[in-house]
Amino acid sequence: MAGVDLPVLDELPALGAMLEALRQVDRLVASVLDTLILLQDTGATEAVTGVPLEQWLLIVGRRTSTERRALFAAADVLRRLPALKDAFDAGRVSWPQLQVLVGEVGRLPRRLDVALDAAVDRLVDRCEGADPEAMAGLARWLVRDLTARHPDPDEDRGPEVPDESLVLQPRLDGTGGRFFGEANGTNFALLAAATDPGPAGPGARDGFGRAGDPQRVREQARDRGRRRLQRLVDVLEHAAAHPAGDATGDAAVGGGRVPVRLVARLSLEQLCDGRLSAELLTRLTGGRLRLDHAATTRLLEERPGLLRTVVVDDAGAVVGVGRRSRCAPAWLADALLAVHDTCTEPGCDVSVTACDLDHAVPWQPAGRERPGGTTDVANVGPLCRTANRTKERDGWTATGRADGTRTWHHPRTGLTVDTLPATWRLPTADLPDPDPPTGTDPPTGTGPPHDARPAVPLDQHGRPLPF
Repeated sequence: MAGVDLPVLDELPALGAMLEALRQVDRLVASVLDTLILLQDTGATEAVTGVPLEQWLLIVGRRTSTERRALFAAADVLRRLPALKDAFDAGRVSWPQLQVLVGEVGRLPRRLDVALDAAVDRLVDRCEGADPEAMAGLARWLVRDLTARHPDPDEDRGPEVPDESLVLQPRLDGTGGRFFGEANGTNFALLAAATDPGPAGPGARDGFGRAGDPQRVREQARDRGRRRLQRLVDVLEHAAAHPAGDATGDAAVGGGRVPVRLVARLSLEQLCDGRLSAELLTRLTGGRLRLDHAATTRLLEERPGLLRTVVVDDAGAVVGVGRRSRCAPAWLADALLAVHDTCTEPGCDVSVTACDLDHAVPWQPAGRERPGGTTDVANVGPLCRTANRTKERDGWTATGRADGTRTWHHPRTGLTVDTLPATWRLPTADLPDPDPPTGTDPPTGTGPPHDARPAVPLDQHGRPLPF
């Protein structure tokens, strides 16, 4: 996607000009980073001016500390990953996409650079048109896969155990109070499931791809908070009325009794080799909580009755699910929870458990030209209530695939974009072996050590040449 070339933009040249200007911003940033790398590698800035490069960016460039860190971090990663630098220089990766990639992969040790560069090159080939958040999710998978395949034997990988607590803070007048606390992944997911207020009401947005009204968003957040607290109170009241040992142990909610249940996503590879790292699916922002091996094992051993597990293979496809029906049964709905974390609308971050189940190709046939779609993992995916009700009205069509990927197309404008499921990942088994360790890594974002930098070129009088 090296340029903006959509015929519909001829009808609205201002939009085309704005989009092209954003691409020009990317090219200018690429030029800035090329020069930044050169100045870092030569050390010429401070040698010639006596002022560090960062001060020039602050005083003359008027960049904030966050922007300066982003530029230095990007320069460091591009120096390490030449294939990524080529993709950015060629316009295949935008500046926002590069920033999220840098944030995810920049912390990996330099001994993995060869494998990492090959993996990121594949990632860009597969989804250069993806939104930055989706690219960040793919980069997180890469980081996890590469560190699992090439662990550092000297690194202490002991799990971090939070200091769990629940703090109650009453008001001085005795009319109530606030509470807050800290919990591990299992207990936090249990609390979220037990107090789940259910699907949200009418959305705060007016159509597919539109931003929500801030006031309506705040009102919905307050309403969900009130309903979540009421759920917690209902659970506690029921527990008080039916103490331990009572046969009726389900949580009383909304006049009925709904058992608490957790849905976990397990990797087939991890399940086979005994690592058992899992993710618990929730309605919370982001849609999931990660569990390490110890927490997953403890959950399976101590609370198996609460858990439904869905296993996915190394391509992100659900293992053992393939039955078809018009309305998705509970097992298929749980399988979709394991494939997706959020709504499949481009750019939407509504948690999957707060979404409707939508057929990419409508289940109802529309004549001989358009047969009905199937009800399976390939064709059914989560879609928030607003997008589900307005996508056809706003001119969008979708095509699903077995790995959970959806391609959205807008015939009126020619726009096409892929949304990728949370389980989609790049194959890493055949990547090049990492370079052997060569010693301590240099500090991130500061360029190579001073003694590794090329000498500053001098003129005939021994003075540094200007740049």
